[in-house]
Amino acid sequence: MAPLRDLLPRAAFVLLGSAAALAIGEVAVRLAPTRAVFDLRGLHEPRPDKPWLYGLKPGVEGRLADTGEVHYRVNSDGFRGSRPSRPKPSGVVRWVVIGDSIAFGYGVQEEETFARVLETRLRELAPEPRVEVVNLGVGGYNAWNESELLKDVGAGYEPDLVLVQFCINDLNDPGLHFDAQTRLALSSIPDAAFPDPARRRAGRGSPSRALAGCLRSKLCSGARELWLAWSTAPDGATQRAALIPVEDPARPEWAWLEARYLEIEATARASGAGFAILAFPYRSQLAGRSPDPVQVRLRELARRHGWALVDPLPAFRRTRAAGTPLFIDLWHPTAAGHRVAAEETLRVLACGGALGDAARGACRGGPNARAGGE
Repeated sequence: MAPLRDLLPRAAFVLLGSAAALAIGEVAVRLAPTRAVFDLRGLHEPRPDKPWLYGLKPGVEGRLADTGEVHYRVNSDGFRGSRPSRPKPSGVVRWVVIGDSIAFGYGVQEEETFARVLETRLRELAPEPRVEVVNLGVGGYNAWNESELLKDVGAGYEPDLVLVQFCINDLNDPGLHFDAQTRLALSSIPDAAFPDPARRRAGRGSPSRALAGCLRSKLCSGARELWLAWSTAPDGATQRAALIPVEDPARPEWAWLEARYLEIEATARASGAGFAILAFPYRSQLAGRSPDPVQVRLRELARRHGWALVDPLPAFRRTRAAGTPLFIDLWHPTAAGHRVAAEETLRVLACGGALGDAARGACRGGPNARAGGE
């Protein structure tokens, strides 16, 4: 066995060599150009300094491997689309859309999102005043993130109307969606973010000091992402159990949603804005003909609180009957689905008087149609 004094120089040499290799690797990762093709984690970044936990990376641009040639560009504010002026210019009517990957426009070009189609149609119907639709949709968000984002950022856009986009997975465990967008440790997630805290999965808390140090390193955090993708991806049964539509009105998720929407409405009213809900259907609802329990429950909430509700499910069913593909997957609409939602939003809110008399011609049901879309 070699004497200890002979081993120490060798150990020091190995340690110095390893440190140098890690340093070179860190520099190489940091200097590597932004990928033109990435996955969802390439679009998002954790924001432990913000109550909404994570968001889109300002300035990122490129394609997702899963959606082909669709181009995504995030503006300097951290949202899809052109950056709106602040303060709001005089004479501008501004609608702010908050929602998840549906509002963001997963799988479609920016000009095909319902927010942009809605803006185009609004300007055609009512050239004056000029209408802007600001899209603050972020993939994986639920009504809790949306409420926090509106309070922290959205109100600063000086909205005249806040339109919140509902998806049935708003009522599921948000951890699965948060994981899919970031794969990085988020700061402690409050119980209020969970529609049913009793179903919250264990192991979600503030990162340790060692982990926090790892996250500051591009090399370490990149290696951790790969490991998490392999080791923590839920199996198919877990995903299906977590994403089952919650239709029973007695479940706690509905009370949670009502509380979050009341928060969003209060923020909107404090900013001098109106409040409306766009209840996006999901693909398996299109086969039925009778009123769906989810839409019935949302209509009850809207009626109770006097909220304007846009329910495009009947229009989706009519369009599907004509043979038009409306969904990319279970939730995300095609460009045609976005157009249907935009037209129904325009019809319902114009009927409700949100644009005044100039746009009432958009109402197929006439000027006396109800704001709730009935």
